[in-house]
Amino acid sequence: MKAPPRPRIGITPDINDFIAPETEYTVRRNYTDAILGCGGLPLILPYADDVAAYLRAIDGLLVTGGMFDIDPELYGAVALQSPVTKPLRTGFEKALVEGALEVGIPVLGICNGMQLLAVCLGGKLVQHIPAEVAEALEHKPDQPADRVQHEIEFAHRPRSLPAIVPGRYLVNSVHHQAVQPFPAYRTIAVASDGVIEAIEAVDSDFAVGVQWHPEYAVGKMDIPILRGFVDAATEFSLHRPVVVNV
Repeated sequence: MKAPPRPRIGITPDINDFIAPETEYTVRRNYTDAILGCGGLPLILPYADDVAAYLRAIDGLLVTGGMFDIDPELYGAVALQSPVTKPLRTGFEKALVEGALEVGIPVLGICNGMQLLAVCLGGKLVQHIPAEVAEALEHKPDQPADRVQHEIEFAHRPRSLPAIVPGRYLVNSVHHQAVQPFPAYRTIAVASDGVIEAIEAVDSDFAVGVQWHPEYAVGKMDIPILRGFVDAATEFSLHRPVVVNV
């Protein structure tokens, strides 16, 4: 029996602040290597005003992390500090996520990408964990992301990720913001200080956010999460409509 084609996974890059024409898109190799290793075909998506062509071309959307904040105005909040934002990147990713949710393309948001997924679903963010979470763990340690930092707990087997066995797992951690609870998504993993570490959208077949960085593959559940995402993209590719109207 012929194997299904490898699903096309759109990956959002970061962008540096070099003056044009020296501006560069950047994405860590371990994102693309992780998708390749799980059977997907990674495609890096340059920023565009119209994302409809991308949504017609991809079978899954991976929104990567980044060292910046989602503008609080996007979730109806007043900035408590002076956030470092990237409006061009966030606007592009927001349009992609909203379009993907509309047509059912599987979405995996990592770190900042999880926070954006929550905002696109109507949620709000904790703007600075040390200031807003009592007795918080260190979620942004002074150590490389290829080392685990703290435990999280999956209390139940996630609907979107049936390969994840409930229990406690060690994760890497590079964030100072967090997602607040909201009815449009379920909390599927938390840290011991109550910080939400993973979510899944209520009304989507696969729209998952994880607050850590599974692309480093340093935790036991990291590859199963990435493989579950690629499997969902494969399923979408086999049953997607001929024309995606977005």
